[in-house]
Amino acid sequence: MIQIEVLALVLTGIGIMASILYYASVLRNANKTQRMQLETRKTQLYMQLFMRTTSEEFMKLSIELLRWEFDGYDELNEKYLRNPDINVSAKWFSLIRHIDGLGYMMARELIEAEMVYNLGGGSAQIRHWMRWEPVIMEMRRVRGEPEFLEWFEYLVKEMMRLRQEKGLEPIPQY
Repeated sequence: MIQIEVLALVLTGIGIMASILYYASVLRNANKTQRMQLETRKTQLYMQLFMRTTSEEFMKLSIELLRWEFDGYDELNEKYLRNPDINVSAKWFSLIRHIDGLGYMMARELIEAEMVYNLGGGSAQIRHWMRWEPVIMEMRRVRGEPEFLEWFEYLVKEMMRLRQEKGLEPIPQY
């Protein structure tokens, strides 16, 4: 009788061990699948950003805005941002908010700085910041919004940091 009780305990123990091993295997496979899904999502996001930032339309927009001629915030505001043709100001806000959004995603660790850097070395963002920084600082002051486009500024500082880590020279003015 004692042998049957021992056999029952041994079989129960073997069953529990088999269950634990099976559960560990399932967890390992689930973790592997989650990592693969995350990598797939990152790749999809990168490709979406790549397709947008390398599109002819986006390139034209970026170049056009860098060529805008103005002398300070007041002239920019009058000539472009408060232009009766809303398409003019929409161009500026579209590009600037795009860069600001990338910075926000970086700050929240939704995308990696290296990913954004690999979209072009951060040179376009840095050039836009150099072009628009005095205007943005004045907008912050005039609007009473010290956080206006703070993620754009964050992104540019990260791009500059990465360039410096890679031993690259600062980006010259456009």
